[in-house]
Amino acid sequence: MTAVDPGLELKNLGKARSTGPSVQDLLEADTRTVPVSLKDHSYELQGIADVPKSRYTSHAFAALENEFMWTKTWQMACTVDELAQPGDHVVYDVADQSLIVTRTKDGSIKAYHNSCLHRGTKLRVDDGRVASFRCPFHGWRWDLDGELVELPAEWDFPQVWQQADSCLPQAQVAQWCGFVFVNLDPDATAFEQVAGKLVEHFGRDFDMSNRYKAFHAVKEVPANWKVVMEAFAEGYHVIATHPQILEFAGDANSEYSIWSESPFVTRFVNGFGLQSPHLGNLTEQQVADAYLAFSARAARGAVEVPEGSTARAVVADVFRSVMGPLYGKDLSQISDSEMLDAHLYHLFPAFAPWAGTGQSLVYRWRPGPTPDTCFMDVIRMMPVPEGKDRPAVAPIQRLQLEQKWTEAVGMSGLADVFEQDMANLPKVQLGLKMTAKRAKKGVSFGVYQEARMRLIHRHIDNCILEGLAAEGRSADELTPFVMPQG
Repeated sequence: MTAVDPGLELKNLGKARSTGPSVQDLLEADTRTVPVSLKDHSYELQGIADVPKSRYTSHAFAALENEFMWTKTWQMACTVDELAQPGDHVVYDVADQSLIVTRTKDGSIKAYHNSCLHRGTKLRVDDGRVASFRCPFHGWRWDLDGELVELPAEWDFPQVWQQADSCLPQAQVAQWCGFVFVNLDPDATAFEQVAGKLVEHFGRDFDMSNRYKAFHAVKEVPANWKVVMEAFAEGYHVIATHPQILEFAGDANSEYSIWSESPFVTRFVNGFGLQSPHLGNLTEQQVADAYLAFSARAARGAVEVPEGSTARAVVADVFRSVMGPLYGKDLSQISDSEMLDAHLYHLFPAFAPWAGTGQSLVYRWRPGPTPDTCFMDVIRMMPVPEGKDRPAVAPIQRLQLEQKWTEAVGMSGLADVFEQDMANLPKVQLGLKMTAKRAKKGVSFGVYQEARMRLIHRHIDNCILEGLAAEGRSADELTPFVMPQG
C-alpha cells in the first residue's frame, strides 16, 4: 500500500467527489434558464471526527435538547390556511412543550403557552375553532387575545387580579410562504435572519405563497428524531435502500450546500434523469424508459430520446406536458432541473421544504416520548389552480407506531419509498445502543455527503452550551456527549 503524505491528505480533505456530472454540470446543460438560486452552491468542511452514539440514545442528552434546543429554535407549527377565522387554532406539541397557535379577533396570529395559569392544566388538546380558551379543570377562561376574562370564585384569588399580567404567556410567531413558525425564546433572533438563504431563494425563485396543503400525514417512528431526519438528508443510502431508482438517479453525484453567511440553512440536491455512477454505462433511452416507467407523472407509452438529446430533456418535456394542464400552469419555460431534480432545503433544527414545480413536499421532525421514538410529518403543498377557489386544507392523518406509510390515503408511490427507509431506521436505533467494550462508540459521517449532519450536531451543542451558561450551569453536563471539533 502506497504511503500518503499526511499534509497533502489534510489539504485535500473534503474535495473528493464522485465520478460523473455534478449538479452544477447538469444546470449548465439545462434546456431552459436555470433559477439563480440553484447555482448558489457553497460547501464548507465540517471535520472528520466521529459523532458519539449516545447523542441518539441517551435520556440525559434528549433532556438537554428538550430544555435548551427545542425551546430556542424556529419551528414550523402549521399553515396559515389552518387559521382562517378568529378562534381557529392548532395545538403544536414539541418535546415537553405545547403551544396554542391561533387567529385572534383582529386577524393577527399569536402563539400561547398551552397551560392554565391556575394549576397548569393543558387548555387545548385538539385543533379546532373556539370563542375562548377555557380550562377543563376549574373553568378559568382566556379570550382570543390571551386576556383572563373569567375566574370562577374570583373572590378567593385576590392575588391573581393584583398580578401585573394574568394574560397567557406568548411565544414568538413568524409567517413565511404560507407557514406559521413559532419560537419559545422571547429573545430569539428574528426568523428572517435565521432563515436567510431559505427566505432569499424561495422569495426570488420558488414562490410557494399561493399553495395549499393537499396532504398531511404524521407518523410515530421507532428511532431518534436525528436518525430519521438524517435518513432524508443524503443520497448516499440510495444504492442499498432504493436500488429501483439507480437507473435514473445520480445518487453519488448529489450536491450538498453549506453557506457560511446563512449557517442554519443547508441544501441537498439529487439530480434525476441520469444514471447512478454505481452502474455500468446505460443509454439515454434506457435512462428515460426506466424513469418514465417509475414515475407517476409520466404519460402512458414509450417516449423516444432523439439523437443528440438527453433523457433529462425528454423526460422534463413529458412532465411539463402532464403537469401543466393538471395544475393549470404554463410550465414551458420552467427549467429541466425544477421539473426533475429533488431540491431539499433544511432549516435547523427540523423543517425541510422541497423547492420545485407542481407539488412541493415538506418534512418536519419532532422528538418522541423517549429518545428511541420520534414523529415525522409529510406535507404536500399544491398550487392553487388559476381562476378557482382555494381548496380546503387536507385533514391530518395520524399513523401509530405499528402502522405503515402505505396506510396514509393520498401518499401514493412515495409511501413505498418511505417504507424502504422505515425498514432501516429501527435497525439503526438498535445498533446505536450497542455499548459493549469492543463496540464502536461513534458514528462516522462522510466528509462531503454527510457534512450537513455534523453541522446540525454542532448547532445542537451550541444551543445547549448557551443555555447552560445562561443558567450558570456547568458545561460538564454536555461533556459526555459533545461532538469533537476535529
